[in-house]
Amino acid sequence: MEERELSCPFQKAFGPGICGMHRRLHEMMAAPGQRVMPVIRGAGIPVDIRNLEDEVEVVADLPGVESSDVAIRLTGPMTLRITVRRMEEEREGYAVRERLSGEMTRVVNLPATVTEEAASASLRNGVLAVRLRKAPGQGVEIPVREG
Repeated sequence: MEERELSCPFQKAFGPGICGMHRRLHEMMAAPGQRVMPVIRGAGIPVDIRNLEDEVEVVADLPGVESSDVAIRLTGPMTLRITVRRMEEEREGYAVRERLSGEMTRVVNLPATVTEEAASASLRNGVLAVRLRKAPGQGVEIPVREG
């Protein structure tokens, strides 16, 4: 059976020269005798970020993951780190293996300064929802008067 050439999603934007580098990157990342996913997507954890009036909401798709496999850490006033440890038993006979296994981390840059106060996270049906309260306004306005 002939192996299909790895598609290059960057050719249209950057020209054919980028495709060789893209292929070599995949070869370096693949375990011996295996292929990696055709496209690297945000460390495997896609997210939506909502900038609401009083809070920031981060929603991530984590199919097949249990709450005990997830660690969430506010690493700075505008940075959230989501780490998932999902170990699958090794089985032989895979023709294609694209589902992620092992440890994945996604660092999310938040659109506003947040505080850990009243932070909450829930995981339901493979969807993680993290809600973070925005920090109180920075600084104090100083009125300007005549004279």
